[in-house]
Amino acid sequence: MQRQFTATVYIIKEDKVLLLMHPKFHKWLPPGGHLEENETPHECALREVLEETGLKVGFYQDEYFQVSHKNACSIPRPFLCLLEEIPAWNQILEHQHIDFIFVGYPIEEGLVKEFPYQWFSKGQVLELREEEIFPDAKQIICEIFNSNRFSIKV
Repeated sequence: MQRQFTATVYIIKEDKVLLLMHPKFHKWLPPGGHLEENETPHECALREVLEETGLKVGFYQDEYFQVSHKNACSIPRPFLCLLEEIPAWNQILEHQHIDFIFVGYPIEEGLVKEFPYQWFSKGQVLELREEEIFPDAKQIICEIFNSNRFSIKV
């Protein structure tokens, strides 16, 4: 089965997470998309968020060790990596995504309406049915809100 690399960002602001109505799946999902040639996962994440929402974001990081040398340097590390099963759709065969998932916060406002969007509280996310959000997205959002790793108040 073919595998493709993707990056996703759960954007947190004032105890809410930004979700977009995905045009293909008709479900609420965080912004994200496919890595382009010579693009790192965090570069893809920043680009996709800007394209889909108009927001510039920073990433929550909890790395305690970083490397900075001529021959190697640390880059932002994802919060989570997933292997996702993507069903066939139109002319696209079923495939898998290797998804680099980041947690971010807005550093510059500017929402655009490429897709319908909404800021959801944890309670609102919990009320969404499986027809409205993928179970893994709901689980990740709950982990973000339940975790002490992120300063939700931005």
